[in-house]
Amino acid sequence: MYITPDGTFVMPRKISGARKVAKGRRNHFTGQMVLGTADDPCHLDFESHTEYMTCLCLIARMDVVAIENQVPCEWTKPDGKKATHYFDFRVSHDDGTRVAIMVKGSHRTESARLMGELETIAAEVPASFAEDVVLMTEDDLDPIDLHNAVMFHEMRQDEPIIDAAARRVLQTLQGAIQIKDFQHLVGFDGQGFRAIVRLLRCGELETIHHERIGENTLVRRSAN
Repeated sequence: MYITPDGTFVMPRKISGARKVAKGRRNHFTGQMVLGTADDPCHLDFESHTEYMTCLCLIARMDVVAIENQVPCEWTKPDGKKATHYFDFRVSHDDGTRVAIMVKGSHRTESARLMGELETIAAEVPASFAEDVVLMTEDDLDPIDLHNAVMFHEMRQDEPIIDAAARRVLQTLQGAIQIKDFQHLVGFDGQGFRAIVRLLRCGELETIHHERIGENTLVRRSAN
């Protein structure tokens, strides 16, 4: 449950998913994560740690505008029978294209049978469902991107007064500055740092180097 700035209680809406994910299994990582903001929270189920990490990295991307999970798509088995494959995610990009994503543990890609089946399914996906199909494992996740995606998710909730202070400082920036110096100008201690992370998340600020975000990270106003 979220509390909006005006004190209203909001329950997260469920992101579309046609297949129910069984949670609470023993010896199997499952769960639910809340996305969005206090004004429009939503929740998404996942059934593996790789799915969880993949989702964090996807929603951190600036070009991803929407995400769905457990999206059904019909395909034909080698024996001619129809079946339904549930894509773990389908993301919509800001250019209007959609990508269907299969998430598997890297060890499962060693199965020739499974890989053959996934290739068959991918080949049958119509353009009306997605323009591209991608298979992702934990090996495809950049550790730096994942670290920053976790930070973006943890610090996503707006703090209007502090965010406004950070934006005022942002407008005065000339060239690059370390986050700790930016934070000193913003004030509000750790809350100032969180506001700077939100500026990075929304693209108003950018890092100079591809690195894990920290107090020594060099940042500058985004050119966009």
